[in-house]
Amino acid sequence: MSEVPIPGQLVMVFAEECDRGKLREENQDTVWHARIALGELLIVADGIGGYLGGATASQMAVKGFHKYLANLAQDYPPDRAIREASECTNANILAEAHSLNSDFRRMGSTVVLALLQQDTSGTRVWIGHIGDSRAYLVRAGQLSRLTNDHSAVQALLNRNLITPLEALHHPDGSVLTRSLGHKPEVEIDINMFPLVDGDSLILCSDGLWGYVPEKNIQMVAANPELTLEIAARTLLNLALAAGGPDNIGIEIVRLSSPPIAVAQAVKEPHRHGLMEILALCLLAIAGLGTLAYFVTQHHWLHTLRHLR
Repeated sequence: MSEVPIPGQLVMVFAEECDRGKLREENQDTVWHARIALGELLIVADGIGGYLGGATASQMAVKGFHKYLANLAQDYPPDRAIREASECTNANILAEAHSLNSDFRRMGSTVVLALLQQDTSGTRVWIGHIGDSRAYLVRAGQLSRLTNDHSAVQALLNRNLITPLEALHHPDGSVLTRSLGHKPEVEIDINMFPLVDGDSLILCSDGLWGYVPEKNIQMVAANPELTLEIAARTLLNLALAAGGPDNIGIEIVRLSSPPIAVAQAVKEPHRHGLMEILALCLLAIAGLGTLAYFVTQHHWLHTLRHLR
C-alpha cells in the first residue's frame, strides 16, 4: 500500500493484489501502479487465456503503456496520450507475437487503466480500456461500473438478447471482441470522471468480477472499517473462495481529505515568535500539571480501595 499526500488536495492511498488462482498453471495477469508527470497511473492487464504468451502480452501491455505515458509532459492532453500509448503498445505486442514461434502468434491481452489527476479545478480520473477487464467507482457506499466489456456476451446484453443471469453461464463468456495484439489497429474506450472526497476506484480482471458478485465487491470496497490493504486482500480471498479458476488482478485507490492540521499548516506557514513560544511552554506546563493530577488521583483511589 502507498499513500500520496498532495498539499491542499485529496490524499490517495493505493493497494494491489495479483494471484495465479487455484487452477491456472501460469499467472497471465499483471498489475501496475506508478506516479508519472501526467498523474497517478494504475493498470491491470489480463493475458488472453487459451493461448501461449498471455503472460508476455500482459506484461508488455502494462510496461508499454507506462513507458509511453511516463515520457510525456504534465500538460499533454490525457485522452490523446492514452490513445497514442494504446496504438504503440498494440503494435509492439503484435510485432513480438510474429517474431516468436508460431505458438505465440495468437498472444494478446486486455487492459484497463486509470490516470488520476489533481489541480486547481479538482480531481478527476481518465479511464481507458480494451477487452473485459473492468473499472468500478465506489461512491457513498454504492458500486458503479465505469467500463463496458468488449465481449460477445456484452454485445448480446447491449441488444437485450440475453438476460444478466443468462450471461453468467453463457458458452461465449470468454470470447472477446476487442483486445491488444490481435489486429494492426485497435480502438480503446476513453472516458473522464470527476472524483470527490471518499471515492474509491477498483480496476480488476475477470478473475475477480467473473466469480465474485458485484454486491459482494461493493460490500468490501465500501466498508470504511477496512484498510485498503485488507479490502484488496479480502476481494482476492473471495475470488479464491469461489474456486479461484482464473488469475486475479486487482488495483484499488481510495481518496480522502488531508488531516485538518496538515491542511492548515499548508495554507499558512507557522512563525514562532517569543510570545508564541511562551504560550506553548505554558500549555506544556499545564498539560504536565493535569497529567500529575490524574496520576495522583489514580494512586489515591487505588490506595483507598486497597484499605477497604
